[in-house]
Amino acid sequence: MRGILLCLLFTGLSQAAEVYLNPSPSLPSYLTPSHASSVISRHLRLEAFEPLQGNEQIATKFLNEPFVGEGDKNGLLLSIDEADAKDVLPESLKPTFSLSNSPDITSFSSLISTYLHRAPQAYTHIFSLPSYSAPVPRLLDIFSVSSSATESFLTEISGLVSFLESDDDGLASDKFGAFELTGLGEIASAYGRSSEQYTLAAETLRAVLLGALDKKDINLVVLTFNGARANAPSRRQPPQSPLPPTIPQQPINSVSTCYTSESECGNATSACSGRGSCVSATKAGKTCFVCACAATKDEKGRTENWAGQACERKDVSGPFVLLAGTVVALLLLVVGSVGLLYGIGNQELPSVLTGGVTGGQKKD
Repeated sequence: MRGILLCLLFTGLSQAAEVYLNPSPSLPSYLTPSHASSVISRHLRLEAFEPLQGNEQIATKFLNEPFVGEGDKNGLLLSIDEADAKDVLPESLKPTFSLSNSPDITSFSSLISTYLHRAPQAYTHIFSLPSYSAPVPRLLDIFSVSSSATESFLTEISGLVSFLESDDDGLASDKFGAFELTGLGEIASAYGRSSEQYTLAAETLRAVLLGALDKKDINLVVLTFNGARANAPSRRQPPQSPLPPTIPQQPINSVSTCYTSESECGNATSACSGRGSCVSATKAGKTCFVCACAATKDEKGRTENWAGQACERKDVSGPFVLLAGTVVALLLLVVGSVGLLYGIGNQELPSVLTGGVTGGQKKD
């Protein structure tokens, strides 16, 4: 039963959907939704939920791939509109397989949520977009005019760069990230694909994806979909019957365990490890109790944030926002400088300036 949900979700995605895996195993060019979900789960080290079954040829070829067994790797799952993918995916990243045709049901948000729900069983550190509208630091505000589309894009870039740059904080392994990249499509809808805003955003996302491909410790999965079949708001709605309901958007540290009473929550988590309190929450339509982690101060007076179902580990995602902003800002500064120099390179200097460079007369 554990693999039924993903199989149904992939069935909903399979109309003209392409899947990119890096490193790329040798697989048939077309896979059924059930085989595709098993292969992707295996690639992301989540095969315990959905082992390769039903096709011994695919299972054997996949298990014999050189990158399988090279040691634990990090997992990164991305979804993006195929129209945007053409502008941002590096040429070196080729489609691994396509999904065979079936009725079109838009289920990408549910798919991302499903993998985020399973990831804590295999990974310690989980990265994704916040479930609330987080403010974007001014350093990341690269657009001259702010809008909901640009803010959405910057939030996605900030989260993705935080995942990639977390190696500097000792998280070189055992981390998982899943991101639904819709911000670029929103910019295209708001400003057009020939606009300066879209060009700038596409170049930025392309540079970030190139950085992801350069990291050999990441198993990358990119899912592309036909955004013309449904607009962005409809993609975020739960699919209709007969598919099961989607996993609700919740904080990452509360999806693993939800306790029936406040006392049970406190006993099971040692009062949230002394770093928070048990609060009521709604999960799958039922009210239960989870840990709401609070910030603490260390011996030097620095603020520490905590995460996990028992507030047992430090929340390391926040400190990367400044680093992410620095990386993106420097990249865009270089691109903007080159564009500025190119734009003024062919213009003649004013006569006031050129008159000052004529040969002078020597006086005795």
